[in-house]
Amino acid sequence: MQTLKNVIFAAMITRFCKFIEENQLLESDSKVLLAISGGRDSMVMLHLFEQAKIDIAIAHCNFHLRGEESNRDEKFVLDYAKNHKITCFHKSFSTEEYCKEKGLSIEMGARELRYQWFIQLCEKYAFSRLATAHHQDDQIETFFLNAIRKTGIAGLKGIQPRSENIIRPMLFCNRAEITQYAKIHNIDYQDDKTNSDDKYLRNYIRLHISPALESLKPDAKSNLLNTISIIGKQEKLYRNHIKQVAKMLIEHYSDYDAISIEKLQQLPESQTYLYEILASYGVNYSQVKNIFMALSHKEEKKITTLSYVIIKTRNEIQIHKQIDDNQHIEQIISLEEKSFANCGLTIEIQDNNKNFQFDKSSKVAYIDLQKIVFPLTLRSWKKGDYFFPIHGKGKKKISDFFTNLKLSSVEKQKIRLLFNANGDLLWVVGYRSDNRYSVQANTNKILIIREK
Repeated sequence: MQTLKNVIFAAMITRFCKFIEENQLLESDSKVLLAISGGRDSMVMLHLFEQAKIDIAIAHCNFHLRGEESNRDEKFVLDYAKNHKITCFHKSFSTEEYCKEKGLSIEMGARELRYQWFIQLCEKYAFSRLATAHHQDDQIETFFLNAIRKTGIAGLKGIQPRSENIIRPMLFCNRAEITQYAKIHNIDYQDDKTNSDDKYLRNYIRLHISPALESLKPDAKSNLLNTISIIGKQEKLYRNHIKQVAKMLIEHYSDYDAISIEKLQQLPESQTYLYEILASYGVNYSQVKNIFMALSHKEEKKITTLSYVIIKTRNEIQIHKQIDDNQHIEQIISLEEKSFANCGLTIEIQDNNKNFQFDKSSKVAYIDLQKIVFPLTLRSWKKGDYFFPIHGKGKKKISDFFTNLKLSSVEKQKIRLLFNANGDLLWVVGYRSDNRYSVQANTNKILIIREK
């Protein structure tokens, strides 16, 4: 028995270290945070890391989803860490409340919570890697899950050994090998009873689909793993090609990116190219389909994601970062040059006389200084804003003024309006000033404001 134990240990630790080396998962000075649930897979991973004498710490999440079992798992991990003198971080989450608030499934909500916390720990305590205990059977289950969810080639490539600083060093072995290793080495762990509940799709795949495949073809799992590996390599080639096409299609401007509609439409399978490019900005397939269908129309089409606003104009698809309106509310409290400069403006004061020369540029506003009352306010436009444009025909809504300029919704939001203390609009910055505050024959001093 002792000989068998030594053989299994030697084989596992050798394969473990070789997998880490071949996939360049760690560096010589890597400090690794292990995601430890207390279950069999993560406890075997922890044992292997200990035997390999790698600098580690433990992180355990209590999602409070399984009553006393959740607390039992937490105590088990804490006790293990204490007995083995391993630094252990642990945190409790109000998972159900979080999922309800965010409109997420329990599975997705728990995933968000744990990875947000893991990343915070890595940044705070300088862990260079985060290790999870995904193994080959997880790989196969993920393949089927993604195939069902229509994720395309990116999903079918499966779980990668390394994604940025997240590593999966157990992908060299399967569940049966982990079980055998735990039994031979008397590695204690906690069973999760929900793993036997086939109402969860992943569990159903593990409990029913995988065994059925093996009964039909004994080497089914091995063949699937090879297929996933091949798809992973093909996906790298595909991704490199998409990057090259994106370079050709995307123009980078100071405040947004733009995709040429003309260039896009010249490509075969142009909708697929558009999806692959916009997916990196958080746009989903349905949204891309809506944008693509609108390419032949002149009307503007807008899609909003968590971080970006995507706008289809006549000639291009613009990609703007989300704008927080509050960041554009600024105040100018005095006539001091510094007060204006802080808002990206310069000022000059001139006497109004027959020698004065007006610059016709829209980047300059000429205002009767005597009519100015501080503080002035700079902000983005809001519904209901209006002014009396110089050289115009009376009162005009800002929304109508912008429409005449054929500005996109994001371009409108980037324009700042300068208001007098009484609420009157003085200048649509960079476009048009207000006639009520324009220079007249009886004006003594002229306030000249320029946009930097």
